[in-house]
Amino acid sequence: MSRNTLLSRMVYDWRLPFMLSILAVSLLLASQVGSLKPRSAIDPLDIIGEFSTLLIVLVGLVLIVTQRLDGIVTRLFFWGGCVLTFSLSLDLLDEFFSYPESLRLMSWLESLPQPFGLLILGFGAKEWVKEQHQVRRQLGVREKHLRAHEWVDPLTTLYTLPYFEKVLERELALHKHNRQHVVMASINLQAFARYNEEMGMQAGDLLLNKVSELTALYLRPGDCLCRYHSDQFLILLPATDFPEALSLIRLLADMLREQLALPHYMAIKTRVRRVNEVSPKHAMKQLLQQPEAIISDASRAHH
Repeated sequence: MSRNTLLSRMVYDWRLPFMLSILAVSLLLASQVGSLKPRSAIDPLDIIGEFSTLLIVLVGLVLIVTQRLDGIVTRLFFWGGCVLTFSLSLDLLDEFFSYPESLRLMSWLESLPQPFGLLILGFGAKEWVKEQHQVRRQLGVREKHLRAHEWVDPLTTLYTLPYFEKVLERELALHKHNRQHVVMASINLQAFARYNEEMGMQAGDLLLNKVSELTALYLRPGDCLCRYHSDQFLILLPATDFPEALSLIRLLADMLREQLALPHYMAIKTRVRRVNEVSPKHAMKQLLQQPEAIISDASRAHH
C-alpha cells in the first residue's frame, strides 16, 4: 500500500481513532478508580510481558484495518481484537495502579472480556478459512485450463484476451449445439488514469489487484474473467440467461463500489450483452460498442 493510501486510511477510517479511544478509556478508568503504586511495587518483567502482548494485538489490528478489505472476516477480527485490547490494556495498567479490595469491577473488566474476544476471533478464523477455500477454488478453476504463460496477465494473474477468446469460442460452439444462453459483460473503472496520476502507479496496481481478487471471489466457478485493458475486465457467463446475468453484474458492481471506497471522481461502468454471434471477435466487438452504464443506472440502461 502506498504512503498516500495508508495516510488516507489513517485520516478517514474511524476504526483507528476508535482503537485509540479504547486505550484512553482504559487509562481514564484506571486512574479514576485506582491510585498509583509506589515504584518499589512495580515489577518490570510483568510490564514487559503484558505490554508486548498488548502491542502484538494492536499491531495486528492496525494491519487488519489498513491492509484488508472490509467484510465479515475483517469485522470479526477487528471487534475481537478491540475486546482483547480493552482487557489487555487494563491488565497492563494494573501493574501501575492499585484498586480498593472491596471493588471487584476492575478485576472483572480485566478478565471477563478476554474469552469473548477470543471467541469472536475464533469465528473470524473460521470465516477466514472459508474465504481461503473460496480463493483456492477460484484459482483452481483458473489454472485448470492453463496451457501457456501468455494467457495470464502478470499484474493481476487473470486470464488475458487470447485465452478469453478460446473459452468464448468453446462456449459459442456449445451454445450452437445445446442452445444454451451465453452472456458477456465488461467492468470498467472510469477515470483510472487520473487515479494513477494522483495516487501513484503503485496505488493503481493495488487497486487493479483488489478489483481482480474481489471479482474472482464473487463469480461462479464456471465463469471466465480476463483483464482486457489496463482498467477494463471482461466476464463470460456460460449457461446464464440475460436477466440473471444482469442482476449478477449489477450486484458485483455495487459490491466493488462499496469495498473499494473509490474517490468521488471515479465510477464503475458496466456492459451486459447476450451473445448471438458465431465469431468470438465479433461478439466482443458488439459488446464493447454498446454504451456503458454506471452501476446505479444499469437496470434502466439494459432494459
